[in-house]
Amino acid sequence: MPTRPQVTDWKPFKLSEWAAEMETDTQGYETQLARMITHFTGTTWSGKAHDAAADRFTEERTQGLRLVQEIKDIANALRAADTRLSDERATLLGRVTDAENDAECPLPLVVTEKWVVSANASGFHLSGEDQQKVKDRVLHHQGLINAAYYAMQNAASEASAAISAAAQEVRVRGDLIGSGLDAEVAPSDAGKLGNQDGSKLAEWANTPEHQRNPALLAEVANQLPTHALTDEQLKILSEGGEVDTLPASVQEYYKELYKTGGKEGILGLSEYLQEQEKVGNPEAATQLDSLANGLMVISNEDIGTGRGDDGKLTGTGNYENVPKEFRELLEAKRTDINPIGTDPSKAQSPTVLLQQQHEDTSALAALLSESNPGYEPGTQLGTKMYEKAADMVQDQYTWNDRDEAAAAFANLGGRNDDSAHQIWTGEGMGDKYDRDETVRTLLGYEKWPDEGKGASTLIDRITEESQLPADDPRYKRAQNDLAEMNAVLNPDNETFEKMKKSFSENDELSNAMSRAVANNLEAVSSPGNQQGYSFKTDVYDGKALWHAETADRFLQLSSFTEESRLNLTTAVEQYHQSQLTQALNGDPNDLAGVLSASDVGSLTGRIDSAMIESLVYQDKEKGDAITNPEDAVYKAKMMGIGLAGGLLDEGIGKIPGATTLGGMIGLEPGELLSEGLEEWIKPDYEYMERPPNSTLYADAHKNAQIAILNAAFDANQLPPTLHNGGQPFSIEAIQADRTMWSDFTRFLNSHGLNQYLTDYGQSYSMHNDQANAPGDDKEGK
Repeated sequence: MPTRPQVTDWKPFKLSEWAAEMETDTQGYETQLARMITHFTGTTWSGKAHDAAADRFTEERTQGLRLVQEIKDIANALRAADTRLSDERATLLGRVTDAENDAECPLPLVVTEKWVVSANASGFHLSGEDQQKVKDRVLHHQGLINAAYYAMQNAASEASAAISAAAQEVRVRGDLIGSGLDAEVAPSDAGKLGNQDGSKLAEWANTPEHQRNPALLAEVANQLPTHALTDEQLKILSEGGEVDTLPASVQEYYKELYKTGGKEGILGLSEYLQEQEKVGNPEAATQLDSLANGLMVISNEDIGTGRGDDGKLTGTGNYENVPKEFRELLEAKRTDINPIGTDPSKAQSPTVLLQQQHEDTSALAALLSESNPGYEPGTQLGTKMYEKAADMVQDQYTWNDRDEAAAAFANLGGRNDDSAHQIWTGEGMGDKYDRDETVRTLLGYEKWPDEGKGASTLIDRITEESQLPADDPRYKRAQNDLAEMNAVLNPDNETFEKMKKSFSENDELSNAMSRAVANNLEAVSSPGNQQGYSFKTDVYDGKALWHAETADRFLQLSSFTEESRLNLTTAVEQYHQSQLTQALNGDPNDLAGVLSASDVGSLTGRIDSAMIESLVYQDKEKGDAITNPEDAVYKAKMMGIGLAGGLLDEGIGKIPGATTLGGMIGLEPGELLSEGLEEWIKPDYEYMERPPNSTLYADAHKNAQIAILNAAFDANQLPPTLHNGGQPFSIEAIQADRTMWSDFTRFLNSHGLNQYLTDYGQSYSMHNDQANAPGDDKEGK
């Protein structure tokens, strides 16, 4: 993403200057074209030869004029880009100026290089009302800046695509001049250019290594179409939609380039560009992205060039567009008798052939990894990459970068949600596909170099789809897949122990599992089912519900990292706040009855138990001494309360990285919350000293009081004497004032909330006497 200094230094007007230079140069060419046919007028020459020559020159002039127009189209695209980018840039920088000169904010705001709005709270003693105002102003300006930033980014993306498409048309038209053809540029013409460039790569590959000319690779790289898809098109793909506006010329170019370039030529170009990028060639990175993006695009069944009369996508990508040699690499198995390239009629070394196969596989993973994040492989290509990753890590032979390449394939396959779904369920995978072996290999491999990031996409896809509207087909399949987690991860004790080992070794797997649980707490328990569900794991009334023992095991898998524990504690605290607010907004005469069925206390205890169980397990497996695992749990709980809102103000200064309000709520555009918390959960952060149970209970009691104050205020039920402008008084201020404390006590009594306070406090006392034995298996499998 472009930083603030970079955008400030942008000079969009240079685009218009470039357009003017192009038009000036084109005028000279246009003048020469006009003179072409003057030689055939006013002469004594006549006859068939004259007419044939005149016709030919007229055709060439027509083609030349079309070229002139297409060059002018580039100039027009450049000017349009200047206008739009200038406007969007001015809007974005104006939003920054507004934020940093906000007279309404009690603290001066700062916008960082990465567009994050923050306000330094260190050294300031603000009232509760002013603190809330600062937070509101930070969120207000962050939203405006984010919107302006994305608008500018999309403008740049669309402008680049328009300029690239126009440039491709010029190149195609230039090839037609001199051919004697009077025709419009067709997609097949772009395909011919791709064929020409691919042939150059094949020629380079077939040249003895010491005679290869890198200038040939540079020539092809300079002609690759860039920005195949705009940001808006990538957004459509990410939301499960179809793109029907891919220029056919771009598709045909890449199809022919990959077909004729061959494995050696394409991988040779990839390695050349990677080397150029390392030595500082500023264009190599973009060219490498374009090469990789092109392969993703031509493989994707959801990307087409238009729609038919029936509304269906036409000109779509597919797996067959992936070069045969690349498909052979992906489909090769560790159990194959012979390596790729074996020829019985030749004297060959299987070891040498296998080594080359391994090197080519790693090179292919390196190339595809250069594709921009939003570029998804087609569904079939995605499943092949997942399968390849699982096969590679089971291979008895290892080679340099084997696991890195396998992790890359898993990560790339995970970009396509349909691929992840098919791998998880086996749908559409054929009779030979072994779902259990593939998925359990991916999730059970202990030595992932990316800490399981690629494999975790299998779980993250389910989590994301489980949050869609209930009438979305993807939501329905996610609920089925949540229920299916039991069959995949926990069919028996042996499999679960293998998963526990892997999740404890691979942080990203535990983080992903915690997101799945945190976003689907109803699968763990619900009001009236405080101890969880006694019936078998399945989908009931459209929602996945886990048997209590299964849920407890999933909580363990979700508790091996500080980030995963924070995800759980934040979610349960938000759930708690939601239940309380809902109860206060309901029938006040039945408040005590409603809250008596709350599952928050037992749910919190189960999560505490799972976190401690996981920490003790890690201590045994890794030998990392944990003086008191409850310290880690206490830290996670305190941070979770802060994130959920109950202790937002008190959390500042207690939580690492939260000395500024921006550190808590100012996230850069597109940044995930979990990424924004990295500074909070550094591994070298020392555990908080766990206070005595009496202090812990008192803190929990206070936290519950704060939650009641906030919920009652939001429900317009808090006594007016406890109002402090646009928010309730702090609990400290209420306790220090006899009148306010008396009013608050009467409010608690009248609503039957004293027992609730007691239960809530006990849930934080961390007495985990009901910890489940890891070998229990109470759900009939």
